[in-house]
Parts: sequence; C-alpha cells; structure tokens
Amino acid sequence: MIYTAPTTTSVVQTVFVTGGSGFLGRRLIPALTSAGYRVRAMARSDESAATVERLGAAAVRCDLTDSSAVLTGQLRGCEMIVHSAGRFREGGGHAAYERDNIAGTQKMLAAAESAGVLRFVYVGAAGCLVGGKPVQDADESWPLQELPYSPYFRSKTIADHAVRAASKPEFATCVVRPGVIWGGTDDVFTKSIAEATRAGKMMLIDGGKHSIVTSHVDNTVRGILLALQKGVGGEAYFVFDEGTIRTRDFFGRLLRTQGLETPDRSIPYGVAWTMASLAEAAWKVFHRPGSPPVNRELVKLTGGPFVVSDRKARAELGYAPMISREAAFEAMVESAAAAK
Repeated sequence: MIYTAPTTTSVVQTVFVTGGSGFLGRRLIPALTSAGYRVRAMARSDESAATVERLGAAAVRCDLTDSSAVLTGQLRGCEMIVHSAGRFREGGGHAAYERDNIAGTQKMLAAAESAGVLRFVYVGAAGCLVGGKPVQDADESWPLQELPYSPYFRSKTIADHAVRAASKPEFATCVVRPGVIWGGTDDVFTKSIAEATRAGKMMLIDGGKHSIVTSHVDNTVRGILLALQKGVGGEAYFVFDEGTIRTRDFFGRLLRTQGLETPDRSIPYGVAWTMASLAEAAWKVFHRPGSPPVNRELVKLTGGPFVVSDRKARAELGYAPMISREAAFEAMVESAAAAK
C-alpha cells in the first residue's frame, strides 16, 4: 500500500515504535518511512533488531522491562511514539499480562513524557467492549470491560484508561482501537484458524450467523498514521474495514485463501462456552504453554454480534479504509498462489 504523510511540514519527525517486529509492526514501519517519518524501533533480540532494520527502522536495543531512566534515554530526540507491543497469545496468568501490558505501558508513558515526546499513540483493542451487554451499534461512548477471565482484555482495558488519562497539553496521548487485525502474507489470525481447521478443531458458534467488524492490517496502519497527526489528546478511535460481515463468511473467505473450506460443524453458544472453560482449566492444570485454541474471550467475540461504529475516526481524523475486504481477500489468494 502507498501511504502519504498527513502533514504539510517539511521537518522530518522521528517516531519510536514498540512491537515493530510483530505482525502489525512489520506493516507499520514501512508505512511510516514511506510517509516521510524517521523511525526508531524497540528491539529485544538480535532477530528483532535485524527485522526492524530490514523494514527501514533504526533498531534500539531496549525492553519494556528496562528502567524508566533507560527508556527515557532511548526516547530522547523522538517527537512521537506508537506503542503496539504487548502480551497477546503467549499465555500466562494475570500477573504476566499486568507486567507486560499495564506496567509496560505505564513505564513507556512516564519515559516518553520525561524525554519530551509530544505525541503518544497506543494500539488498543476494540474487543475490550465485550463482557457487558451485546455489542451492537456501539461507539467510543460505551464503557470498556475488565473481564475477570481474560487477562488480555482486562490488561488492555486498564492500559487504555491509563494512556488517555496521561494526556496533557504538551503531551498528547490517544488510543487507536482496531478489531480483529488480519490480512497480508503473514496474517497470524488466518494461520491460527487454518491450523485449527486442518486439525479438525474448527467449529462455528451458532452457525456463524453473527455480524462483526474487522480491521485489515493496512486499514489499522492508516488509522495509526492519522492519529499521530490529528488524534485529540485523551481520546480513543475505533478503526475498521467498511461495513460488517458474518463470522461464517469472514472465516470462510479467509480459509479459502489457504485452500481450505469452511467446516460444517456448528455448536450452540452455551456448549462453546463450556468447552472453552474446560480448555482453559486444562491449560492451567497441566501448565501448557501459550493459550488454548479456544477460550472464553474468543467465544465472547464470535458468539454474538460485534458491531461497532468508526464514525468518530472518520469525522475527526479523516479516516477511511485503504483496502476493501474483497480486494484484500483477492490479494491473499494471489500471494498464496505465488508462494506455491
């Protein structure tokens, strides 16, 4: 995708990126450089450093576990930060997610302000809405939930609040909240459902009849770039693909890009919830690594409607999707064919 800088200034600004070697970061860094930004990216290992440098960023060897003083030193000279790093599917209990997603974010906020950073954009999660009433026609006025059974969503909600609360006139902080991020040749979401399908473990809840919103990785990146320039301090912005899609249709199209068909197996919501609860218990008792293939947060996300509006981002940021779902599906098919 081609990105244009949403600014008319001739001064080259430096953006510090966390999570640059991850799925989102691998699309974000090239987008930032092509838009005219200078990019520095956190690298926790030699492999991570090599990845971000290949993408066009200057690797900075540091970690969210470093002291605030160390992080402050690494951030000096940067005008902006995109904080997308965090614990997602690595597993672990609440303590691990609190350390990485809450304490890590709070440390980045403190270091950024001390270093004189002007803008801080945090990549949150639209899924933090689940847990209350059915998510239908929701927007930024809806409260985020702290699910007691989901260390991930609970930690993302707390971090989201912390970022918005930290905003000041001289230190503008805001949150971009995508839905399920997908697309591209290294789409981790598609790979996960493809693996489950090949293993015979893929099942649809209630026939996959519920409508959801999704966020292609390029559309998510577009929202982040706009928030860097136009995001209002203390605010949050949902960014999605155009319109909604049924879970059955979305999963089916993704699976077809991998040469697979949508499974016919369907289970009621209540059965899916019970299976997810048992899977989580087994993972905990037997100390299995990572997360189970099905968990309660996933059941909550796909077992009911998840329809959220991004009209605020469109009105305040000038956001509009860069790529349609149909074009993205076709691009994935072409990439899969070329890789054979």
